[in-house]
Amino acid sequence: FFFSSRRRHTRCREVSWARRCVQETAIAELARTPQNIQALQEAGVMNLLRPLLLDNVSSIQQSAALAIARLAGYSPEIAEGIVANQVLPQLIDSLSRQNRFYKRAAAYVLKSVAQHSAHLAKCVIDAGALEALVNCLEEFDPNVKEGAAYALACIAKHENTALAEDVVKAGAIDQLSMCVQDPETNLKKVATTALSEIAKHNVDLASKVTANTGILKALTTSLKDRDLELRLNTCTC
Repeated sequence: FFFSSRRRHTRCREVSWARRCVQETAIAELARTPQNIQALQEAGVMNLLRPLLLDNVSSIQQSAALAIARLAGYSPEIAEGIVANQVLPQLIDSLSRQNRFYKRAAAYVLKSVAQHSAHLAKCVIDAGALEALVNCLEEFDPNVKEGAAYALACIAKHENTALAEDVVKAGAIDQLSMCVQDPETNLKKVATTALSEIAKHNVDLASKVTANTGILKALTTSLKDRDLELRLNTCTC
């Protein structure tokens, strides 16, 4: 028979996969607009998104992570809920095994949570994010490195000096040094900002940044760059 039970079962899996793809893309798009966030939250969308981070289809994992990042960036309350639902350890645990698109989305989630407060930044650290983010700075893809540097900047920016010290202890300075020497302008901007957020806290942290001769040389070169934002970031650093 053409429509055998095996064929029907395969067809059901294909339909289920298609529905999940459409659903996840729709949620990620809806989360772009602030007016939709409250409705998504009330609908319990996080309970749907969390298991899909472990889906066997990579595009679904990426869409789920992107939707979570957009939700987390909207308010500290939603970010707190993401932490409470144990999304971060699950996200970080699978980070090293995923492709560059997932890594960019995962770094976006970590940045979106950490940006709100020192408490949430500490939650990101406690989930084991620092090692994963520093490893992402070694990736070939500049967009992955940019996302990781942005997340580290959001962790280090808070008034709690211990957070910046944890970033340094994780080995971020050496990797950020390589990023500020990268030919990609956007990556240099974000890496410079991350170094600035670390150095601003006290003389000791500033000394650790300037102890890397590669950073000073790169910053001096950036002061002559044609990109205005890069020059401003360099001056701040």
